Amino acid sequence: MSSSIIGIGPGDIALVAPAGVPAFKVGTIGGYDNATPDGSSVIGYQEFIYGIATAGITQFFACVEGILNGNFSMITTANTAAGQLGGHGSRVGVAQATLLTGQGGWFQVLGKATVNTLASAAVGTRLNTTATAGSVDDDGTAASRSINGIVLKTATGGAQANNADTRLMYPTVGVTL
Repeated sequence: MSSSIIGIGPGDIALVAPAGVPAFKVGTIGGYDNATPDGSSVIGYQEFIYGIATAGITQFFACVEGILNGNFSMITTANTAAGQLGGHGSRVGVAQATLLTGQGGWFQVLGKATVNTLASAAVGTRLNTTATAGSVDDDGTAASRSINGIVLKTATGGAQANNADTRLMYPTVGVTL
């Protein structure tokens, strides 16, 4: 039986493949234990899925997988609604590089991460989709979708920002709020 888990390193996840020329098989999963050479600052194990951008994607923005394995677009309330390709149970990953339509890159699904949030997202609260593509929040706006498996360990300040103290545990699109 073949395995889709491969070893990659921190330098690999920021690489962008040209449109139509993926660097890895789409849907491949890779991971590594991220530690400094002296072991003093351990981030821990991180895991990623290799995917293709179906539209422009910004680094550290949350993305939802469409109907095809490994095809990602920035997550919104609209593309995760019932009946949409990124609906309930769809995999969520965080883009590790800015990608143009058709380009390949890595999307983080496990471990300590950086993710874009809207203003004043609180620690340890349920995060959800927003109308702002790729940004998550704790506002609980009606018709947004919860995102299971993502939590902030530090609050985001008073403006939209990349929160570098996020934990991912194979996030998926959850219920409508």
